[in-house]
Amino acid sequence: MKLSQPSGNSTKNRFLIAVFVCSTAIAGELTDNTLETGRNLFSAVPASVLAAGAAGSFFAYRTEDPEGYSGFMPESPFNTLDRVDDFLFGKALPVSSAVVWIAGKAAGSDDLEATGEELCRGLLYSYGITLIAKVSTGRTRPDGTDTTSFPSGHAAGTSCAAVVLWHRYGPEVGIPAAAVAVYTCLSRVNLGRHFPSDVLMGAAVGTACGIAASMVDNDHPAGGVKFSLSIDTEGRITPGLW
Repeated sequence: MKLSQPSGNSTKNRFLIAVFVCSTAIAGELTDNTLETGRNLFSAVPASVLAAGAAGSFFAYRTEDPEGYSGFMPESPFNTLDRVDDFLFGKALPVSSAVVWIAGKAAGSDDLEATGEELCRGLLYSYGITLIAKVSTGRTRPDGTDTTSFPSGHAAGTSCAAVVLWHRYGPEVGIPAAAVAVYTCLSRVNLGRHFPSDVLMGAAVGTACGIAASMVDNDHPAGGVKFSLSIDTEGRITPGLW
């Protein structure tokens, strides 16, 4: 993976990393749930997701076209959808998650407040990890616009949100959210903003962070799912999802 020299963009990213670190420390003082989310990333299921994502991303990196795959989907209607997706699940996603949290708290809705908090915790780690990785690798995007290609923050954010929404509200909400996450990954490649390896790793980071955030809330108030790994007497590992 080609690295580049520091630029004005990387200076901005370093500032954002500092903000992320400070935000994490502040949030950790306000609630143990934030720190527990971070600890959960090292547990079996999130760690396995990250490992699988890293393996898949490495394989894709070794085989993908160095020019990217911009425009691999038909121009109409996907170009318009791609740009809508770019906005909604880029800048708007973390803001809307915070709004849900605040609105739930203001309205006295425990369910809405818990959903917003879980989204914010998962996204905090998702964007923090991807931001650090972007600055560390400095990979140039397929369209050449900057050096923050790896991994995809959009893929991480939407994947995290899909896991949290599935956990909170079950497959009725989780399946459409997962479909949006898959489309987001495809659209980022189609727009020339990312390589396949970028979105694979981003999706793995977001999924792992979403699971880690969901593991904090064991009551599953809205009939969501649980994640587990079991090992039988013969040493076979079986993942569980219910």
